[in-house]
Amino acid sequence: MTVTVANYAAKAARGPMSAVVAAVVALGAGAVSSALAQQPAAAPVTDTWIKVCRSDDKTKKELCKTAYDLRTSAGQFLASVAIVEASGEARKIVEMIMPTGLLLQPGLKVQVDQNKGEDAKFGMCAPDGCVAQMVSNEAFVAAMKKGTTLIVTAYGQASNPVTFSVPLDTFKTANEGKPLDEAALKKREEAIAAEVQQKQKSIEDQLRDEQRKATQTKP
Repeated sequence: MTVTVANYAAKAARGPMSAVVAAVVALGAGAVSSALAQQPAAAPVTDTWIKVCRSDDKTKKELCKTAYDLRTSAGQFLASVAIVEASGEARKIVEMIMPTGLLLQPGLKVQVDQNKGEDAKFGMCAPDGCVAQMVSNEAFVAAMKKGTTLIVTAYGQASNPVTFSVPLDTFKTANEGKPLDEAALKKREEAIAAEVQQKQKSIEDQLRDEQRKATQTKP
């Protein structure tokens, strides 16, 4: 099944990220679709790639990260993908933060559209997510610039594939453009926080309204 931001909307309002992932992994695609049919469609809180850079004092090189955050419609962080590049180096690092509750040993499959998938291995885990990395090259980044979707496939506790789809429509612009400065980054984070708060309130209001209607219809 494909995991998208909207797929987590209903359960994200009720529990932590790890619980949301566990629920989706455990359910079949049909059960998830049935449950989500009762929920309103919602756009991702974060729908664009961003680029940030800094200078490495040791290597005297510029390090840039072009990143995209997947969030639930309630605004909770779900996963992220980033391309890490150092000036003058052909090597590119694809860094991913995945939710807990997934199998670590199989690692991840990472591919652009229908291109051949590449393997990524998990490194460290924290209570709110696990980090995986993949060493790649300019050809992979070029494919991302021309592609539509970056597909990251993980595996649930039952060894079932769990796919995270990341849109690439803004990747080229972000990767080739100027990085965000501290002021712009702070402004963006404040805007996201405000939107998250608004969306969470909307979901809470909807849940209360549904509970009220259910109570009124009881005999």
